[in-house]
Amino acid sequence: DAAAAARAQEEAAAILAAQTAYAAGAAAAAQAGAPASQAPLKILGVCGSLRRTSTNGGLLRAAVAAAASLDGVDMSVASIADLPLYNADLDGSDAAVPAAVASWRTAVRECDAVLIACPENNFSMSSALKNALDWASTKPTNLWKGKAGALVGAGGGSGTARAQLAVRQCAVFLDITLVNAPEVCIKRFEAKGIFDEASGDLLSDEWRGKVGGVLERLVALGRALRQTRAAAVVVD
Repeated sequence: DAAAAARAQEEAAAILAAQTAYAAGAAAAAQAGAPASQAPLKILGVCGSLRRTSTNGGLLRAAVAAAASLDGVDMSVASIADLPLYNADLDGSDAAVPAAVASWRTAVRECDAVLIACPENNFSMSSALKNALDWASTKPTNLWKGKAGALVGAGGGSGTARAQLAVRQCAVFLDITLVNAPEVCIKRFEAKGIFDEASGDLLSDEWRGKVGGVLERLVALGRALRQTRAAAVVVD
């Protein structure tokens, strides 16, 4: 029907836009004297907690600091605080959705990999995080498809292990390939001195090392998947 045809056209346009973006990146890299596979790996950091002094935000800040010491890695953090609750009535092309949604989709579209700092609410991920995943998974296409991903988290109980499992379940449908180890599930209320309670910053050298380890695995995975996408574009 007409609606299905329109959706197919939107998906085709989204795929073309992604291939065009990759080609532009490859051209820029070639102009700089480097192959596309050596262009900076873009990592998007996402915090599932909206609290200003969130310890999960502290984990992301530690990751950003670690990324600064890695060659060929460009890591940035995008806020999900302004995203409205997902509503299909508001959904559509980037020109039609709320500005916060359009900005969020652009950030997801342009990244090679995502690092999610995952709080736990009621044995699952936060509603804010699920909402953010949803907004980037619909029209015109699933923007998460083919991305590399990794999870870290701090909270009570099992240290967000259950919430991370919930994200992993969603990642199967979203086609995000996640790093499996090492795990960062910090039981923040059982040990003192891991975080600065006033700012949420990560203080523990041991856990900083583990966050760095997750980041390094994510970088390796992201580069491998990008090579695969590049080969697919060449074949097409």
